[in-house]
Amino acid sequence: MPNSALSLIELNQKIKFAIEHKFDSPVWVVAEINSITRHRSGHCYVEFIQKAKAYDQIIAKTRATIWANQFIMIESYFLSVTNSRLEAGLKVLVKVSVDFHEVYGLSLNVRDIDPAYTLGDLERRKKEIIDRLVSEGVFDMNKDVEMPLVVQKIAVISSSGAAGYEDFINQLDKNKYRYKFSIELFEADMQGNRTEETVIKAINQVFETETEFDVLAILRGGGAKSDLSAFDNYNIAYLITQFPIPVITGIGHERDESVCDMVAHQKLKTPTAVAEFLLDYNLMFEANITEIGEDIFVLAKDLIRTNQVYITNLSIGINKTKNIIAKNLDNCNQLFYRVNNLTKTKLKEENIRLLNNRNRLSSTPKIKIKQEDNNLFNLNSKLVNLAKGVISRDLHIIDMHEQNIRLVDPVNVLNRGFSLTKYNGKIIGENNNLKLGDNIETITSQNKILSKITEIDSLTAKEQKR
Repeated sequence: MPNSALSLIELNQKIKFAIEHKFDSPVWVVAEINSITRHRSGHCYVEFIQKAKAYDQIIAKTRATIWANQFIMIESYFLSVTNSRLEAGLKVLVKVSVDFHEVYGLSLNVRDIDPAYTLGDLERRKKEIIDRLVSEGVFDMNKDVEMPLVVQKIAVISSSGAAGYEDFINQLDKNKYRYKFSIELFEADMQGNRTEETVIKAINQVFETETEFDVLAILRGGGAKSDLSAFDNYNIAYLITQFPIPVITGIGHERDESVCDMVAHQKLKTPTAVAEFLLDYNLMFEANITEIGEDIFVLAKDLIRTNQVYITNLSIGINKTKNIIAKNLDNCNQLFYRVNNLTKTKLKEENIRLLNNRNRLSSTPKIKIKQEDNNLFNLNSKLVNLAKGVISRDLHIIDMHEQNIRLVDPVNVLNRGFSLTKYNGKIIGENNNLKLGDNIETITSQNKILSKITEIDSLTAKEQKR
């Protein structure tokens, strides 16, 4: 064995001395949290990594410890600034002391943290995703999808055990408007490392049956801000922009807005707010339908009122026509009965005569019988023609009566340009004793004219003939 050979403990002691000499004070380090374990003792054990910029490969890794007394202050400070706990996937700027132990090897002890760096990194990543979606021209695509007239069938992406999902269901089931909804849950993790994978899977499942739904609701509810960062995700946001039905989100906080919120058709703060939005949207549809119904009722009422006079006059004319038809119908019936009785009597007489002739001419040749049959046929034709002539003549008389009625109808006389003049309610004739100053009334088809007599001239015999 060479004299210069070192034992393992000697080597580790030299490494420890070199590290303590080189890192005699804490240093600030930028790293990503790959895993974090909170021990029941209060200590926290972290694995820090660094990934290559060009590709997602780990190029450096080391363990770190945050002792209980330090961890309480560090996490409280980080939570108060970022509204998030320390979680895997966050980039952090930490102040560490570098320690080396002969048995346990190299480790870092975290002494302090700068939460502003983590906030800046999250915002930078968020801005890069937004800029990429805008440059691809898809940022507002889901906002341009038209909402249905009324929402009834809802696809929901959430966790079945989430309080926010239960609040959403209760709000819709117990709504005071008694609206009914069909809701189907597509299960997904809404926080943690599997959020992206499970949410994307759920979105694709809804897409396969998108024609069965009116909207897609993505519900998360409360939680740490670091959980919300899972929705500052390009892949989820891109799928939302491409979705063929409106997407409504309820995944944020009062002061925070994720990229998924920004690209969705509607963004609400909580699942309960999403339910209230859907109820208000359907209520607006119902109000519009009610208003249209009231407008139709008013228009119909006005139309009936406008045409009421016309309908009344038409009814009077119909009644007059019915009376004339009824009167002429009686005449026609009487004429029919007369012709029918006359025909029956004549046929009866002819039958008797034929019977007598048949008895008398039982031995007459067939040709004679044929001749008599022809005579009978001719006689029957004459009787039919006679009946038709009588009916035609009487119908003509009815028409003449109807024309005369129309001619003497005062309304028709007035419509032909004539007028009636009355004195004390009586039509003026040649025996009326009229005198100057009397008031007379002249009626035309359109007007009623009141006049006072100022002059009376007697007609000559020649003028009277005219």
